[in-house]
This record gives sequence, C-alpha cells and structure tokens, in this order.
Amino acid sequence: MNVHSVDDEGFRRRAGALLRSAANDLKRNTAASAEELGVTEEQIQEYFSGRHEIPGSVHSKAAAVWPLNERDLLPVRNDCPEGVIVLDVAASKSSSRVFQREDIDYYEYRDTAMSRLASFRPEWIRMLSVVDDDDPNNPNVHWNKGHLLYQFTYFVGPVNYYYRWNGESHVLRMETGDSIWGLPFSPHTFTARNDSEPAYILALTYGGELMGDAQHELAALGPSTARKFAWDENPWTTQIRLLRSHIDAAMLSVAEVAQRSKVTQDRITELVEGAAIPSYSEIESLAAALRVSVRDLLPVSPDSPGGISLVRAVDSRRWLYPSAQQADYSVRQLAGNKLHPYTRALEIQPLRDSDAAAISTHQHQYLYNVGETPMTMRWEYLGKRYEARLAPGDSAYVMPFIPTSFTVDSAPAAQASAARLLALRIAGRIGVEARVALGSMHPGSLERLLNEDRQWY
Repeated sequence: MNVHSVDDEGFRRRAGALLRSAANDLKRNTAASAEELGVTEEQIQEYFSGRHEIPGSVHSKAAAVWPLNERDLLPVRNDCPEGVIVLDVAASKSSSRVFQREDIDYYEYRDTAMSRLASFRPEWIRMLSVVDDDDPNNPNVHWNKGHLLYQFTYFVGPVNYYYRWNGESHVLRMETGDSIWGLPFSPHTFTARNDSEPAYILALTYGGELMGDAQHELAALGPSTARKFAWDENPWTTQIRLLRSHIDAAMLSVAEVAQRSKVTQDRITELVEGAAIPSYSEIESLAAALRVSVRDLLPVSPDSPGGISLVRAVDSRRWLYPSAQQADYSVRQLAGNKLHPYTRALEIQPLRDSDAAAISTHQHQYLYNVGETPMTMRWEYLGKRYEARLAPGDSAYVMPFIPTSFTVDSAPAAQASAARLLALRIAGRIGVEARVALGSMHPGSLERLLNEDRQWY
C-alpha cells in the first residue's frame, strides 16, 4: 500500500472546525458544549481551535448526547501536500501479492497510486489462470461475487473478460487498448488466453454516488425504504416518477399544477399516470410551476446494455489537443457511461519534447504510464512548480484544477508512438449542486465553510 505524509495540523484544525460548526448548528455555546461533552471550557476551546487533537471519547460523547454521527465530526485527511502523488513501478511491484481461487493461483495484484482525497482504488492485476477456449463455464474460470465500486478496466494483452448480468454469463475477447466500464455488484472475472505474452489489466475501481453518505443513510433506513428510492433503467418510467415525486414533495394537486403551469389538468393526469411523454416545452412549464430546474425533470438513461460499456481500441475516437494546429497531445476516448457524465477515461499520447500545453480539469485524476517510454510530468500548485519522471508502470494521482503537462524526450516522433498515458477522471463529492451552492453563499463565506472559526449567534 502506498502510504503518504498526512497534514496532521490541518486535520486537527478541520476537526475542530467541524466540532464548532456542529455546536453552532445545535445552538451550544462554549459553556454548554463543554458541560454536555464532559470537558472543561479550556479544553473545548483547545479542540475548537485545532490546537489539540480531539479524543475519540469526545466524538463518542457528542454522538451520544447530540443528534449526529461520529463521522460528521471526522474530516478528510489530506495526503497530497504538493497536489500530486507519484508511485513508481518499483514501489508498485513491492506490493505484489498472489490470490488463489479454488486452490489455484488466479491473480497477481499490485497497488498503484492512491490518495485519501479521492475514492480511486486502482490495481494492476495479472491473470495467472490460462484458458484455451471462450467458455464461461471453463473449470479454470472462477467468478467473483461483484463489488460496490464502479470499475473502469483497461486491458493489456490477450485477456478474456467474463461478466454476468440478469443470470446470463458472457465472455469477451479483449486486446491491448480495449476498455470496459461496469456497474456495481455485477459478477465478473478475467483469464489469460496464453502464457507466452503479458496479460494484465488496470482495474480502476472508484466510488460513485452510492458510496459514503448515501450508502450509510440507505443502510440505516433499511431495505424497504431503500427500494422506494430506486428507479429502473426505463427513461419513460423514470421521468414519470421524477414528475410525481416533485408534485408529491410540494403537496400540489393536479388542479394546482395545471393552474401554475398552464398545462391542462387532463394532460397532467396523462403525464403522471404514464399515458404520455411530456414535450420539452411542457417540461419547461412544469419545472417553472414546481420551482425546480428543467434538468430535475429529465431522466438519465444508462447506455450500458448488460451492465457494461465496451470500447474497442480499433473503434475508439481520436483527436488532437488543444487543436489540430497546436497538436501537443493525441487523445483517445475510452469506455464510459452517461450515468457518470463527470467520469472520463482517456488515453493520452504526448507529442512534444517541450512546451506542451498544460491540462487542467475539475475532476480527481488517476494516471498510469501504459506506454513503452518514459515521459516528464510538470505541474504547478500553490505557487510552486514541480516536475516528475513517469517511467512505464509508474502511476500518479492529481488533485482537481492542477495544471499538468506531459512531454517525451528528444526525437518526439519516434518517442510519441510508444508514449501512452492512461487517465481516469472522476468527480468526487463536489457535484453540480455543491458547485452551485458554493457560488450562491453570502460573499466571503467560503473560508468559514471550510474552517468555521467563530460562534455565529
């Protein structure tokens, strides 16, 4: 496991801010907080300020006497003080471990770059079980039970990919550069088609909207309630349920919705009963009547038949970036899904040996050198400039909004053909709603959101 330095001082400060913020929300001043948490006023001030680490017993006491959970008081640890974490191939190899299935060596696992700031759980996995056919029932094929994390998979060598959806088993013959995006809990597995050439994958699992707070809340509410939140994949029925849920939430009658939207009662009845599909103009009118955004009434339909999205290397789209006139990079689109519009998988080929354009994105970014030649990565963070060498097999994590550039050594035409960088970008927890909320607060409030430092009442 790649372990990195953690900003302990910042962690204490953020923990103190969370405790103070919770006390503020519950209208507990310093004296009341100290009394209810069983500490002195001097101690609570030390905790609020971040000068002293908050004991676990205080968190437990807060969860016992206040209507909150311990995890509400625990901040995220920042292990990325330079904006980027690089894990070299030697460190990756040192994490190697072989797992068996059904008493045979099945996979060799190696860690690659990870950070506590993002939900990436990426592994390099070599297939040790070799098959001579494409039968999903081959005795050398051993399935897993599926997992919570979404998975993007990049293939290298002759690998068979097996997956199961709705009780039906499938197998795909994969080659280098092919990619797959898969949904949670779908059983799957991988084998090699021969043992004479490398056969491995980069299994880039990551947490989506079901991980973290949503998972904890749904688990506490229980299966019966959780099922009521779930919508099926049919965009028509999803749109009906979207409309009905907003009408129910506002406690509006059909007559009231009709009066507000200028859509007839008969037409609204058709829409909420699923007898018709609303036009875009009707959606706009209904959104205005319900005081929601148009996007809140538009369904998201997955483009993942059978639970996966597949992109073959030979069929994938390619383009030059930033433009055909300034071709610093050749970019290839890899597998993805409309369910995750802020997840992007790309294969990037640096084409220059110097002065390449810096690339920046709002997403958390995972990088892996899948090519045959080293490249140089440059970035800037908090006014400082950094540089790192990415050899084949090296990997990196990059924080959001970090401008990075990539170049190959001299003789760029020859080097570029062998230089390939796998990039997976994910949104993290800062989605559209959070970004809108950040920009909508009272001016000058951002610092207090991040580190509340005062009693507000």
